Amino acid sequence: MASSIMLLRAGRLPMLGHADIDSDHQAITAHLLRTVACEPLQFPFFMARLKKLLRNHFDHEAELMERAGGYLCIRHREEHEALLDLCDQAKELSLRSLKKAQALLRSKFPKLVREHVLYMDQAAVLFLHTSPGTSPCGGCPQQRAR
Repeated sequence: MASSIMLLRAGRLPMLGHADIDSDHQAITAHLLRTVACEPLQFPFFMARLKKLLRNHFDHEAELMERAGGYLCIRHREEHEALLDLCDQAKELSLRSLKKAQALLRSKFPKLVREHVLYMDQAAVLFLHTSPGTSPCGGCPQQRAR
């Protein structure tokens, strides 16, 4: 069975069909792969960047949902917090052992991200694609006239 990090390396994080969300996921995944293989001096900076990518994505996702007339459920937000908490744990652990911090990220982060994308983000993208306020043509006048 492939490790969690191998699933991300193999590009097995599913594309959901929403350009902005998929792009954010790809950027987070690419940066995670750099972070789990970086040098000790780089780690705090890479972790700060990973958390920034996550926060920006979470804020963007919430904004998209609000514009579409919805919201992220409490469970969705809890999973966002769990990912940020895992980053904090890895950062704290890195003060004692970089290898253990990177191992923590390699073992837990990909699984949490994959499950979050499959269950929570997929539902959010479905909502975005089916919401009248977020039509593919941006709510053009021809569509509103129908």
